[in-house]
Amino acid sequence: MSLRDCTAIVLAAGKGTRMRSSLPKVLHTLVDKPLIYYPLRLLRGLSCQRIVVVVGHGSEAVEAYLSAFGVSSVRQEEQLGTGHAVSCALSLLDQNVGHSLIMCGDMPLFRRDTISAFYKSHRDNRNHLTILSTSLDEPTGYGRIVRSTDGTVLRIVEEKDATPEERQIKEVNTGTYLVENRLLFDFLDKIDNKNRQGEYYLTDLVGILKDAGLRVGAYEVEDSTEALGVNSRLDLSKAEAVLLERIRRRHMENGVTLQMATSTFIGSEVEIENDVVIGPFAVIKGKTRIGKGAIIGAFSYIENVTIQKGAHLPPYTMMSEE
Repeated sequence: MSLRDCTAIVLAAGKGTRMRSSLPKVLHTLVDKPLIYYPLRLLRGLSCQRIVVVVGHGSEAVEAYLSAFGVSSVRQEEQLGTGHAVSCALSLLDQNVGHSLIMCGDMPLFRRDTISAFYKSHRDNRNHLTILSTSLDEPTGYGRIVRSTDGTVLRIVEEKDATPEERQIKEVNTGTYLVENRLLFDFLDKIDNKNRQGEYYLTDLVGILKDAGLRVGAYEVEDSTEALGVNSRLDLSKAEAVLLERIRRRHMENGVTLQMATSTFIGSEVEIENDVVIGPFAVIKGKTRIGKGAIIGAFSYIENVTIQKGAHLPPYTMMSEE
């Protein structure tokens, strides 16, 4: 499904304190690409009308990376919360038409089918705002989706502001929204910072729109791993495990044999034809292309090269090109 009437706003201004790094969080490598690569690849695949990235910490480095993507960027000079971050992007939105898909730049695991189904739910239910949610056994750290007894979404409450009862809620906010553009212009400035963090929470827009009599819904993602956000090196490791498993599965379903599959590292842009056999502990990265029927020996390291059809590479082969 195409999202041609959507402007995508990617929030990527955070410092990422828990990464304990001078490198902006969204430039940390996941498998073989910066974190920000994955939501941008997703959005380009969905044919969004425009992609706007809100940058802040390390903005020059992030903007340098973004330059190859043909996307727009705006700076959030002070990190005053997600509501403030979205307001920084308003100048690049069409006030009168379309929708905004708001996403976080540190959430690399959403699938195209999930966002397409989210968009369809938003349009089919004629919502003014739809939240992408998921349910977690351990929801600590996430904003909770508060519903009425009939299931209607009432508001999102951040954990630091939640009551003990609200903290028991398992359904959480993924930080991903679809909203009519005109409502951002009409209501975003009604968000205040009267909370424990002293920040302008985009989540407060839910209650504001509800009070105005507008329709707010939530679309729940069944696979909660898609909603994994990266806030620490441990989170990065978890996301890498998920992404590598997806990559391996895709190649095996396309007719590739991976011996001791979980030991094999395959990058996100690698192309492998069917009947290829890859030995244990191989590392294959970059824009590598492997022809049909090739055999890659154990412990090989291959990066940015083309392996011809039927080639046999012995164990410990090292091949790399810039």
